[in-house]
Amino acid sequence: MKTPLLFALASAATLSTLTSFADDKAAIKAACLDASSKAQTLRSAHQLLEAREQLRICSAARCPTVVRDDCARWTDAVESALPSVVITAKTGAGLDTVDVRVTVDGQPFAEKLDGRALPINPGAHAFHFVATDGTVVDRSVVVAEGESNHQIAVVIGPVPPPAPVVAPAPTAAAREPEGPGPSKGPWRTVGWVLGGAGIVGLGVGFGLGAVAMGDKNSAHCNGAGQCLPGPLGDARSAATGADVAVAVGAAFVAGGLALVIFAPAASPEREGQAPATEHLAARVGLAPSAGAHGGSLVIDGAW
Repeated sequence: MKTPLLFALASAATLSTLTSFADDKAAIKAACLDASSKAQTLRSAHQLLEAREQLRICSAARCPTVVRDDCARWTDAVESALPSVVITAKTGAGLDTVDVRVTVDGQPFAEKLDGRALPINPGAHAFHFVATDGTVVDRSVVVAEGESNHQIAVVIGPVPPPAPVVAPAPTAAAREPEGPGPSKGPWRTVGWVLGGAGIVGLGVGFGLGAVAMGDKNSAHCNGAGQCLPGPLGDARSAATGADVAVAVGAAFVAGGLALVIFAPAASPEREGQAPATEHLAARVGLAPSAGAHGGSLVIDGAW
């Protein structure tokens, strides 16, 4: 009598287990289908992080093969489109800092910075950085879909003022005011005067030369060298005066140039302060003179 009872109890337990297993299998299938549907909706809304979580559910081994294969394929597409950011921070002094808490769009994102790439949904985001001393920095960032390792660098904290520039102490030579350069003094003036007189002498010489040529033409010399004595004498006198004037003029020009170029420099202490007895004055004059018997050059000067 006990055997039928035990058999009945075992059959009831088996039936209950099979019913529970069937119910679990149906629930798993429903959950997989629901995750697949949600993943597609989130993917269309560019919420790739949330879509990836749903795809991980529906691509699990317990899901039906058809659903699992589709979700695995969609997971690869979402992973390729999911962008990432790399966040770095520096202090105002330019030093790297990692003790920075980050929130994105009001949601926790990173407790500290370690240089690693962090996945994020594409689009515009409001980044909020908080340092350990309470310093806050806000930054708006647009991350493109499929963009990997988008760099976000922030400076947290005040920038220290630049160090004052200390000018070097002036040397003794720099402290001494530079006076006017050495002057050539009155000798340069003398040189200019001599040069001018020389130019005048050259002009007189050329003029007397022209007179001599004219007087020679007036002497009417023939082939035998016979000339009128009066015009010939005048020509010879004018030629002599021309030679003297040219020679003296050339000498004056050369001497004047030498004084202008090579004159000794005046002492700076004495320049502009020399007593009246030391003033140097120069006067040079050239004057042509013509008479009945020829021409001459009169030279006078004073130093």
